[in-house]
Amino acid sequence: MTGELQHHLAEVTERVEGLASRVTPAKLDRGEIVRLGIRVPDVRRAQKAGYSFSAAPAEEQLAIWDFIWRHSSHYEVMSQALYAYQHRQLKRQEITTIRRWVERCTCWEHSDDLSKIYATVVEENPGWMLPTLKFWNRSSNAWKRRQSMVSLIEYASKRSRFLPFEQLISFIEPLLGDEEHYVQKGLGWTLREIHNAYPQETADYLNRRALAISPRAWSAATEKLNKADKARLNAARKAARRGNPPATDGR
Repeated sequence: MTGELQHHLAEVTERVEGLASRVTPAKLDRGEIVRLGIRVPDVRRAQKAGYSFSAAPAEEQLAIWDFIWRHSSHYEVMSQALYAYQHRQLKRQEITTIRRWVERCTCWEHSDDLSKIYATVVEENPGWMLPTLKFWNRSSNAWKRRQSMVSLIEYASKRSRFLPFEQLISFIEPLLGDEEHYVQKGLGWTLREIHNAYPQETADYLNRRALAISPRAWSAATEKLNKADKARLNAARKAARRGNPPATDGR
């Protein structure tokens, strides 16, 4: 079986490498994974074209993509595995396997592509994912902490239903003081999307917690607000810094 898996890894790698314009790949993160410099639309088209195993039973495909994710040294080849499971309903066995992929996540792009998968599961089968996200919320792994928030909702515009506001915020509170850059950016991004789902409740929360939210998270949380709302919340933040209590009605 390992020989077959290696064959499929070689198949995917050959196709992806054929799209590369870069002769010497740029190293990513700790040098464990390299980028080939391929445009994302081209990488997605390579996945959509299908592979020799695309018609295989779901369990066999899962084993192949899991092997590719865990053993490829190319960023774009690993992305092929992620694209295979986005925008579709997953079986319990599939998400059980894909939950482990966060262990090899070393960049925000892979993190966000994983979040797309996890957020769909949270929406459709929250019991499959929420206990894991709660565990990740206190992890020493920064990418797991980021996932514990971003995977709750990802983009609100894609969701037909949301977790209750207080449940969403319960994942935010423990990480307000997190020092990792990408955790803070993920926290701000998640607050922005929670605001899209629960505008008044989130505005009240931003008012109350204006001083506790880091500048990196604040910038992401408020970047899509209209000018009036952003100005009001920025005023509340300045007031909190001066020691004056912000308004509590969200206005």
